Amino acid sequence: MAKQNKSNFLVSWCLFTMGVLVLPFIASCGKGANANSSGLNTQLQIINLSPDALPLSLYLNYIKESTATYTYTNNSGYFFLSTLQPPLQLRTATTSPTNVLTITNTLLSNAKYTLFVTGFKSDSSIKNSILSLDTATLPAIGRGKVRFVNASPSSPALDLKANGTAVADSLPFNKVSLYVQVPVGNYNFTINANRTPDKIETTLLNVTIQDGRAYTIYTQGIVGRTDSVAFGAAVLTNNLLLKTTQ
Repeated sequence: MAKQNKSNFLVSWCLFTMGVLVLPFIASCGKGANANSSGLNTQLQIINLSPDALPLSLYLNYIKESTATYTYTNNSGYFFLSTLQPPLQLRTATTSPTNVLTITNTLLSNAKYTLFVTGFKSDSSIKNSILSLDTATLPAIGRGKVRFVNASPSSPALDLKANGTAVADSLPFNKVSLYVQVPVGNYNFTINANRTPDKIETTLLNVTIQDGRAYTIYTQGIVGRTDSVAFGAAVLTNNLLLKTTQ
C-alpha cells in the first residue's frame, strides 16, 4: 500500500511539474497570436504600374512577406498581411535584391489598401508611389462611389467622365480624387487630358456600379504611346465600406 501511495504521489508531482512548465509556454503563444491579430485583418493589393521597375518583392518590417512577385500592370488582388509593423518595402526580385520603395506609414487594422507603384525606377520617381486607403463612408441607398487615380507617369492632368458627367477634373499624376456618389447602373467612363477635352484618350465600357459599393478607376501607361507602355485604364472594386469617415 505504501508503495502504491508513493507511486501515486510521484505521478501527481510529475503532472504538476509539467503543468508549471507548459502553462507559461501556452500563455506566451497566446500573447504572440494576439500581437499579430490586427495584421491578419488588414489586406493589401499591389499594382505595379512602373514601366521600368521589373518584378518586385514585398518586405514587411524588413522580412520578405512571400514568394510572390509584382510585374508591370498586373494586379495582385487583395491578400492578408502578416504584420502591420513598418516599414513596407518593395525590393527587386533578384538574388541580390535592392530596395526601390519604402513606406513608413503605420497601417490601420481591419482595413484594405492598394499600393499603386508609379513613376520610374531610373529617376527615383517610383519613391512617390501611392498607398491608398480603400475604405469609405457608405453612400446613399441606390448609389455607389467612384474615385479616380492618375497613375500614368509623364501624363498631363486628366479628366474622368461617367456617361459624359464629370467625376474628376484636371487630376495630376500621382493623385487620388475623392469618392463621388453616382446612381447605380451601367456607365461608359472616358478619360481625356484636361488640355484637350475633345480628345478621348481611353474608354472603359459598360462598367456596372452596384448599390453600396466603392470603385477606383486608375490609369496606366503613358499618354500618346502605342507600344508596351501604351496608355490605358482599369477599374477596381473596393467593397469594404465603413459607417464612419476615413
